Amino acid sequence: MKKITSNQIRAMWIEFFKSKNHFELAPCSLIPIDDDSLLWINSGVATLKPYFDGRKTPPAPRLVNSQKSIRTNDIENVGYTARHHTLFEMLGNFSIGDYFKPEAIAFAWEFLTSKEWIGFDPEKLYITIYKEDKEAYDIWHNSIGIPDEKIILGDKDTNFWEIGAGPCGPNTEIFYDRGEKYDPLNLGIKLLQEDIENDRYLEVWNIVFSQFNNNGAGEYSELPRKNIDTGAGLERIVSIVQETPTNFETDLFMPLIKKVEELINHRYQYDINNFFVPKDDQTKINTAFKVIADHIRAVTFAVADGAFPGNKDRGYVIRRLIRRASLYGKKLGLNQAFLYLLVDVVIEIMGDFYHYLIPKAEVVKKAIFDEEEKFLKTLEQGSKLFNEVKDKYHQISKEHAFRLFESYGFPIELIEEEANDANISVDVKGFYELLDKARTLSRTNRKDVKAMQLQSEIFTTLDVNSTFVGYDQDEVEGAKVVFMFANDIVVNELTDCEGYIILDQTPFYAEKGGQASDSGLMTNDKATIQVIDVQQGPNKQHLHYVKVTGTVKLNDLVNATIDRDKRFYTRKNHSGTHLLHAALREVLGNHAMQIGSYNDEERLRIDISHNQPISANDLQLVEQSVQNAILAQIPCEVIYTDLKTALEEHHALAFFTEKYDATVRIIKFGHYSCELCGGTHVTNSVEVEDLLVTGVESKGAGTFRVHAITSHKTIAAYVNDQFQKEIQSLSNYFDKYNQEKNLLNDEQLVALAEKINNLAANKNNFDVLKNLAGLYKEQFKQWQKELEELKIKTVLTKYHALPITTIGDINLLVYQTPEELSIPALKMLIDDYKARFNKIIACLIDDNNPQQAKLVVGVSHDLTEQYQANKIVKNLCQLLEGNGGGNAGLAQCGFKNVPALAEFLANPMAVFEQ
Repeated sequence: MKKITSNQIRAMWIEFFKSKNHFELAPCSLIPIDDDSLLWINSGVATLKPYFDGRKTPPAPRLVNSQKSIRTNDIENVGYTARHHTLFEMLGNFSIGDYFKPEAIAFAWEFLTSKEWIGFDPEKLYITIYKEDKEAYDIWHNSIGIPDEKIILGDKDTNFWEIGAGPCGPNTEIFYDRGEKYDPLNLGIKLLQEDIENDRYLEVWNIVFSQFNNNGAGEYSELPRKNIDTGAGLERIVSIVQETPTNFETDLFMPLIKKVEELINHRYQYDINNFFVPKDDQTKINTAFKVIADHIRAVTFAVADGAFPGNKDRGYVIRRLIRRASLYGKKLGLNQAFLYLLVDVVIEIMGDFYHYLIPKAEVVKKAIFDEEEKFLKTLEQGSKLFNEVKDKYHQISKEHAFRLFESYGFPIELIEEEANDANISVDVKGFYELLDKARTLSRTNRKDVKAMQLQSEIFTTLDVNSTFVGYDQDEVEGAKVVFMFANDIVVNELTDCEGYIILDQTPFYAEKGGQASDSGLMTNDKATIQVIDVQQGPNKQHLHYVKVTGTVKLNDLVNATIDRDKRFYTRKNHSGTHLLHAALREVLGNHAMQIGSYNDEERLRIDISHNQPISANDLQLVEQSVQNAILAQIPCEVIYTDLKTALEEHHALAFFTEKYDATVRIIKFGHYSCELCGGTHVTNSVEVEDLLVTGVESKGAGTFRVHAITSHKTIAAYVNDQFQKEIQSLSNYFDKYNQEKNLLNDEQLVALAEKINNLAANKNNFDVLKNLAGLYKEQFKQWQKELEELKIKTVLTKYHALPITTIGDINLLVYQTPEELSIPALKMLIDDYKARFNKIIACLIDDNNPQQAKLVVGVSHDLTEQYQANKIVKNLCQLLEGNGGGNAGLAQCGFKNVPALAEFLANPMAVFEQ
């Protein structure tokens, strides 16, 4: 077995399967697209699910990839085991309805044992199969020549792959025997036979024979199209080839560990004794190194793919990984932010294959540095909480442990360690109960979407030819109906119903790449067929979802015509999306990468990865950049080429959320914008006419959605509508001013209102209107305040000498106002009487509007030991069916039972003294 690097092994994998006529798939983003069942791409096959269940046809029936993946459901184990990682690479080869068991097994054996490839000693390899899979046994035993004692029969738990409903099947695994030194109890083959966790036999290959459909009720039927899904862990193969005790001593991790060693006094030691003695001090040091090296890889890739630290979902995972790595850094004596210093090392290790990491380096480093700096400050606060809890309760309850974990980033092992040093107990069991409860809630908050859909026989056997001609034509005369189905049943005719039609050639664009589908009509002398929606079929046929009036039959000819207006404006918005993307990258930086988009005839939107708020000034610069590109009248160039040429020669932007065919289509607007895209576009940037950003919203940590519209007509209609809404929102202000202007005139308000009402409704005045509206509202608040003060002064004068009754040495004022007064006015009156009279209880009642009856009670300071305003109001609330409160000197309430006032007015002191 030759010693080679991880980069060589990855390249060898791809080269081997390409020599077996496999199409190389570029690795996809870690962020799943259109898959609510996953938080992260967590396996090599996760991005290929539409190919397996038949929704889409792959670029070739044989595929190969190396796919980065993240699993974070048990990150507490990372650093404590030999091969547990948050980010790992899964080497995959796949067959979609092409080869099956004999070829898949033969490929595996050749790659692993041939001297031309990996060159493992065949004597060190063991095989597991599903006990009912006679075919797999026959291939391994009779074709490959594996003796019976090296073939282990597994049950459904170990050797049958399925996730709910959908494609599933038996699997076979290949294990490498690392020898007796990794088998301290000398259990030998029993470790495999009884499926005991061990470090002697390492699984290096797993082939799933996807041959059944599970209907969700545990009933299995043969798939109409059988598939192969192979996964091989790169890190494990590298560990065996490089003969290291764990994955962490390979060239995938050691450069990171060496970099950390440069920053501290500790050293990483990886002899096998440290591996098997987990309580050894050196093992604890090694664990810290491993956690840091593992987590920084995951965080670097995740941030580069657009997942920034945040408070929920992916952002929260990234935050936890950074915090955990930082804490283990502190264990090694690193008390300052240091993780960002490791990003360049990750890129040195991985950048040869993952080229896109290189231009993202600075953005990744900044995001990690900012988060770690913030965490170190939070950690200080957490330490204070820990000490407060320790000193006050002399134990750490499950609630306090969970709060330290959730809010301050303290892992439970750190809490235990600190508690042990302080000689106090921790409710670890209770902590894990709360953690499991939180995880269960998190899982249930995600949509319950199974990993695969049931494989459709219609789609997997759908091989009719259909050509899209809609780039150049918006109408096809005499298009032939070549396939129809309704309610998942193939039919020969559709009569007065809804269903699906495929034409031999069609002008209708199918929804994809963020662009909405066309709609329109198919007609002949027997039917009028409304095209409602168009989706792409598995072999790129366009599936027209239609509503038929009349009868259409298989092989009928129809005239197919798209809604030209819809296409006209959709085209502008799609090209506008490309121009907007280019402008956002120009203004915000090249890290701002599209991670989703949508455009139809009315609007467009684009989701971008960006970790800072987008300011109004940023948007102004973005709009100006797009307008400059429109005015430059840049021709739209359409280029067909291969992916490598598109990326390296044309510098086209490709999206990790997409999977590309052997031939790709470039949409290029000169030097301004160049992207891979299959949508419909204008022929020149000037046709976009104009672009207006209508809104920006945050979609979670590091993701923003920018909304916009294009074309003079759409923008004019939008601006006019917004003008009317803005002016309508001011109408109440105008009315209130007009009603009260005789009391207090404000020339500034009058002038602003005149400007607003005389402003022409156009795009240039849109921001002017918003600014004027803001000024008007601010000035209105000032005027309203002055008006209220004026009214209160009038009230004070008007009600300065109300009749006061003397009861003993108490002055009593109970008065019903003849007009509606505001609460502030009533309170001001109460305060006036309290200031002028000693020992006074005052109650002012406004019941002029029975729906909004209210009263205020005041008690002078020299009476509050005997009478309290809030207690009086409480008594009145019971009598009058009211609600309110206050303090001993002043209280208020609103009430419903106005007739009950008579009882109170007849004997006020009786209520006061209750």
